[in-house]
Amino acid sequence: MPVVHAFDTPGAVRLRVALGSGDIRVEPWDEPRTEVDLLALRDDEATRLAIEEATVEARERGDRTEIVVEVPRRGAGWGWALRRGPSVGVRVRCPHGADLDASTGSADVTASGRLGDVDVKTASGDLAFETVNGFRAATASGDVAVTEVHGEGNVKTASGDVVVRLAHAPLTLNLASGDAVVGESRAALSVATVSGDQEIGSVESGEVKLQSVSGDVRVGVRAGLLLSIDATSVSGSMVSELPLEDGLQQEGAPAVHLRARTVSGDVRIVRAGAGVATG
Repeated sequence: MPVVHAFDTPGAVRLRVALGSGDIRVEPWDEPRTEVDLLALRDDEATRLAIEEATVEARERGDRTEIVVEVPRRGAGWGWALRRGPSVGVRVRCPHGADLDASTGSADVTASGRLGDVDVKTASGDLAFETVNGFRAATASGDVAVTEVHGEGNVKTASGDVVVRLAHAPLTLNLASGDAVVGESRAALSVATVSGDQEIGSVESGEVKLQSVSGDVRVGVRAGLLLSIDATSVSGSMVSELPLEDGLQQEGAPAVHLRARTVSGDVRIVRAGAGVATG
């Protein structure tokens, strides 16, 4: 049976969750309270002890309530038979707009609905979110997927892929071997990869910086913009499918300054398709 903790949280809420392995699932709801369930994902002594020794508590921090969930990765006195770490599922139901600060080893982090500012650090866990305000994520090999980001976003990963469907504010993505996909960017955008490809469905305003070593870059530009392009590749191909009249927009149109750099990757600039549906 899950271990359930419940707290009255009628005001602003910040979740702080630390977990080694297992998974974290956050479900915002309309109730003015926060509930935390701890589930054993594996039937072993290490997992049962981790749940028993876990910290789950509410702390008042000025004008907000901080819900702290800390699951020990391994206890000092658990014995030689417990060398394998615990696997715990953390289930959180909280008010819409709650902030989330999570750190994990291999645990995945997923959230439905609308959250506030999100800051996640993980080694190999995958991250998946629907609607967030600000978003910061750092992973080694985990994949990152976000449907909609309203505030500034920053993602750093070594080998994980990153997908952001819609960004309303400046977005920065730094990847090594993972691929980067941005459906629609409505503000400044900066994407840097080493061997990963970049697929940018639509850019609409601000400065757009796309840099890659061996990865290919494909970017769509919405019609009706004041557009300046500075694109170079050492050995890759350079293709622009935009018609010549794209440089003749009227004064006052949104401006995009596009800079694309690759060493051996190809660069393709195309007309953006329809906008991204967000539900």
